[in-house]
Amino acid sequence: MNITLFGGSGAIGKILTEVAIQNGDNVTLYARNAGKIGQKHEKLNVVEGQLSNQDLVEQALSNADVIISTLGPALDTSRKLKGTPVADGHEVIVNAMRKLNKKRLITLATPTLKSDKDRNSIATIVPGIMAKVMFPNGYYEMKKLEEIIKRSSLDWTVVRIINPNVRHKEKRSLCLLARRSASQNGGIPRKYR
Repeated sequence: MNITLFGGSGAIGKILTEVAIQNGDNVTLYARNAGKIGQKHEKLNVVEGQLSNQDLVEQALSNADVIISTLGPALDTSRKLKGTPVADGHEVIVNAMRKLNKKRLITLATPTLKSDKDRNSIATIVPGIMAKVMFPNGYYEMKKLEEIIKRSSLDWTVVRIINPNVRHKEKRSLCLLARRSASQNGGIPRKYR
């Protein structure tokens, strides 16, 4: 399988890259700074560029069976809104996918994103409220990302996480989700996990 990964220099992206290569997948990492990618492998290709560079994003997506983003908002506690680079980057990715007729997107987000199937409980309400109060720019960015994803015609899955820095013994789950969804004709229906 050919995977294009945005956010490969972060903790989750590094794990996903490692597992994908171990599974025999070809991985194209899109990174602002290729020097932060510590891995080298014959199945690893690195494209260096800004998320706003539509041509480079299209180049990175050209052979992809599945596109995965592990990009996340900055956890800035200031009250000043500072832009939405992750959401804006997802807009570029979605537009490039549409142009290249790519259908499968898996992205990470916070519990700020809501699913129609969410039940009202502490686990579904409190994280969003906390994000809005403590990280207003990140909250705004996630709401913008939600709108971009929901209005797209892609087969998408949003994996909502609370703390990306928690260490897990099982590294394979997100990679297996990508593999499973890309191998199914039509992929997994639009949903949140």
